[in-house]
Amino acid sequence: MLSLSRPAAAGTRAGTGRGPLVLLALLMALTGLFAAPSPAVAAPSFTVRQVQMNLAGLAYLPANGIDGIAGPATAAAVRAFQSENCLAVDGIAGPNTNSALAQRVKAVQRAAGATADGIYGPRTETAVLRYQRTHDLLEDGIAGPQTMGAMGVSRGACAGGGGGGGGGGDSGLPYPSSHALQVQWNLAGMGYLPWSGVDGILGPQTASAVRAFQRDACITVDGIAGPVTDSHLARQVRKVQRKAGSTADGAYGPNTKSAVERYQRANGLSVDGMAGPATMRAMDIDRAMSCDGGGTGANPTPPASGSTREKIVEIARSQLGVRETGNNCNPYGWCAAWCAMFGTWVWQEAGVDVPSYAFTGAWFNWGQRNGHSSWGYDGVQAGDAIMYGTGPSSVSTSTHVDLVERVNANGTLTVIGGNVSDAVTRRTINPASAGIYGYVRP
Repeated sequence: MLSLSRPAAAGTRAGTGRGPLVLLALLMALTGLFAAPSPAVAAPSFTVRQVQMNLAGLAYLPANGIDGIAGPATAAAVRAFQSENCLAVDGIAGPNTNSALAQRVKAVQRAAGATADGIYGPRTETAVLRYQRTHDLLEDGIAGPQTMGAMGVSRGACAGGGGGGGGGGDSGLPYPSSHALQVQWNLAGMGYLPWSGVDGILGPQTASAVRAFQRDACITVDGIAGPVTDSHLARQVRKVQRKAGSTADGAYGPNTKSAVERYQRANGLSVDGMAGPATMRAMDIDRAMSCDGGGTGANPTPPASGSTREKIVEIARSQLGVRETGNNCNPYGWCAAWCAMFGTWVWQEAGVDVPSYAFTGAWFNWGQRNGHSSWGYDGVQAGDAIMYGTGPSSVSTSTHVDLVERVNANGTLTVIGGNVSDAVTRRTINPASAGIYGYVRP
């Protein structure tokens, strides 16, 4: 797993009195006013790196995009941020854009209890992880739409989620300026809300749609799209996206709608872009969960049967050789370090009610809360998820996860893991020397 942030060079943080020079240097770098140095003398600009750290921290740029190079990916992330904040959309991180970006970061830092310096560095990442852990959010250290929504921090300054030339209500998806818009897109995409209900306003119609979904998901029926509802909704959306051949990021948007329409046409279904009951049946996706005792809101305890472990191993084997595309883009989640995304995806496919995690330590912490985590590796079995590093506290201490395929007679473990040499790979390891700090049982 890769950390979101990179070490900062001395003397470059906010408050050093070099703000105007930093902004000027960044503007010149992004607009090509400096002649490109030869490869032999090229060095990454830490000023560009700071902007990338902020963009990645707010989920506009993948973590592996923090490279100090102002390339096309960074410019696209800048444009996405500008579109959501009613700024001129030119892909240039000039003074206005930098100021707005820093203000968003400061708002997140204040909500997370970090020093509000406007730079999304390692301390901010750790503070956001703590906030996510205590608020039952996806623990990845990134202030994406759900985390900012829980914090009460707006992602954009444009009413209705658009503006600045970004294309109106569809702008920025799957990372809209309004958490309400994404909730409505997901509900409409799953057939709980009409398309006309996607207006960015959480009124009675949206609350009714949320309650209908919550009843189907066997979670607390309160009409509020909180973290638990968001997680279950995104999980269902990802299942649809995988069947439809769309990017499985858990955010229903125009691309997913188009993919579902193609699926519907190819399968003789009514073409409306919604994964309603008929479409989900055709996709072989359960729309309503089985609620023990009528579904009072408690999340079901993950199964621990031998058959579940067998399913985990079988599904993991079926993915051997699957490779990432581009910068860590993968079939199991979004474009970021994906070993935990792969592992939780396999468990979900095997029937384990585990959230999708991008951070390995968050998965271990989930297991601790549910009585399924153990320190060390004694007693590990096939289907378990083994964690590498020293502990689950941060992305620098919890570095990778593998699924156990087989416990061998000589004490070694055969494991299958994602994001190993950019692919799903099988290895045999000696647990005594592999740096395992613990494991999670299904």
